Amino acid sequence: MKIMKRLFALILVTMMALGCAFAEEKQLPELPEGVVPVTWEVSAEHLMIQTDEARALYEQIAAGDYPTFEELKAHPVVAQLDALSAYYKALYGNTAEIDTPERNQLRQEKKEWFLKQGSARTESISENGEHHYVYDGELKKEYQFELVLGLPASGKSTRIVDPDSEAMGAFILDPDMIKAELPEYIESHGAGADAVHFEGMKLFDECVEEFLKGDMKGTNAILPIVGTDLDELMTKYIKPFEEAGYNVKVKFREAKPNEAAARVVMRELRGGQLINSKVAFEFGAGVEDVYDQLKVMINSKGEPYGFEEEEALVPAA
Repeated sequence: MKIMKRLFALILVTMMALGCAFAEEKQLPELPEGVVPVTWEVSAEHLMIQTDEARALYEQIAAGDYPTFEELKAHPVVAQLDALSAYYKALYGNTAEIDTPERNQLRQEKKEWFLKQGSARTESISENGEHHYVYDGELKKEYQFELVLGLPASGKSTRIVDPDSEAMGAFILDPDMIKAELPEYIESHGAGADAVHFEGMKLFDECVEEFLKGDMKGTNAILPIVGTDLDELMTKYIKPFEEAGYNVKVKFREAKPNEAAARVVMRELRGGQLINSKVAFEFGAGVEDVYDQLKVMINSKGEPYGFEEEEALVPAA
């Protein structure tokens, strides 16, 4: 399945590239020494940046030896990752601007695929107690909506979102799932994440509408988000879900900013979506500040938005 998906992505992206080749020749930025376009399956064994310094940084972070913010910002591997992201942004452009019947059909198919996902379900548990989840579990219609705030790579999904989804029978509203299905993302092994960002978010917003006004209305849902702007959270998610009848609650996954930023870099190197460092490193303590304000506020059901207990829920027996 993965091979077929990548083959399809390669064919589609190649067709688009050929279609615009006659219009103008793309001027791509030069990549730093040792950095090349990604043509291999990226993993912990085969990193996105295949230099000695990238391997050393990856192993340092994996061992729990987290650099300071200042060290990360000045690290050459971070600059290399940013250069690779810029290369693919120049190559693909903003994919949201692609307006062809084929692309619009693809977008519809990706939305339909996304909305067919189920809640998280534990498929297996490793010897060290880590759950491996698949997303074909039961979905319940109880009008429960949970926001999970936290820095990128803070552990929102593994520590809160997945177990709570399983316990609640809740759909996971994660825009990264849609972005990862777009052909430019697949072909670039995640390095083209910036190019598909706006397209992925537009498709995600259309899917959210299904929970507010469409066939998915009332289905329990969980939304992992960084969340540094309280007014934006209220306007875009909290108030619309409350107006649709949901009981809205909020959780926060705590993490030290420099450790979360380091894990973003580690995740990128082994094949996660490539985020420009100016975005990945800018959040700091802002997320916790928003949660501290929000958790004591009263929701439309007369309850505090914050949970009394911040641990993940336990699935019913």
